[in-house]
Amino acid sequence: MKENLFEAIPAIKELDDEDAATYSGGVAFTGSNDPDVILYRDGGFAGGNPLAVNASLNDGIRYVGDNFNDITSSIVIIRGVWRFYTDANFGAFQNTLGPGLYSNLPGGISNDSISSLRRVG
Repeated sequence: MKENLFEAIPAIKELDDEDAATYSGGVAFTGSNDPDVILYRDGGFAGGNPLAVNASLNDGIRYVGDNFNDITSSIVIIRGVWRFYTDANFGAFQNTLGPGLYSNLPGGISNDSISSLRRVG
């Protein structure tokens, strides 16, 4: 009598963003208590829940999510040098920024336009 195939396969576990990024070879995730960069909906670091992002060098967030796409108006960069893009999957490069407080988006980054970001330094 054959063993039930599904009993022989370990259970599939749903992963959170941090685990999924780690297992896929990269280290990029949102929601950290010790972020590298923080995106805010409004100028002056306001506008509800910010999006906290961590990433290793040459990794990033391919899409900031439906709840944060095209609404960033201010940024805090705590660590690293970051590139910001208008399109998902690092498309349509806008500008590169290093550590600092950007209460309004600097030249080269249009207000309410960020869809992806990558750590480059």
